[in-house]
Amino acid sequence: MSDADATDPADVAAGASAAQALIAGQGSVPGAPPPAALPANSRYAGVGTAIHRLADGTEVVHLRRRRIPPPEALATTGREEVRPGDRADLLAARALGDATRFWQLCDANLAFDPAEIEEVGRMLRVALPAGFPGGGGGDA
Repeated sequence: MSDADATDPADVAAGASAAQALIAGQGSVPGAPPPAALPANSRYAGVGTAIHRLADGTEVVHLRRRRIPPPEALATTGREEVRPGDRADLLAARALGDATRFWQLCDANLAFDPAEIEEVGRMLRVALPAGFPGGGGGDA
C-alpha cells in the first residue's frame, strides 16, 4: 500500500463512518487503537491515523508512517557505553529512565533494529526526541 492509498481522516469523504468517528472523537473505530492507547512515550505518539478503503468498502484504520529524524537533528544529552548483558530496553532504562524508550537510542544512533545498539563496548549517543531545541549538534 502506498501513501497515495491512505489519506488523513480529515480528508476522507464525509460519508466515511470511520473518519467521522475519528474526527468527532466518538468511541473507537474497529481495528484502530483509541488515542489513549498510545502513551506519550510511544514512538508513534503524534503520528496520527489514516484510513485505507478496501475494494469491498471496508475501512481499515492504521497508524501513519513514522518518519525517522536524521540523528544530527537531535539534541545530544550524553553517552552510554554498552556493557555485557545489556539489551536495548536495559540501556534505555539506564540512559533515559524508561525502558520503553529504546527507540530513542535507536534514532540517535541510526539503528533500525534494536539489536544494532547492543554491541558490547559501543559508545551510544543519548539524545532528546525530535522537536526539542538543541538539535543540529550530533557530536555534542
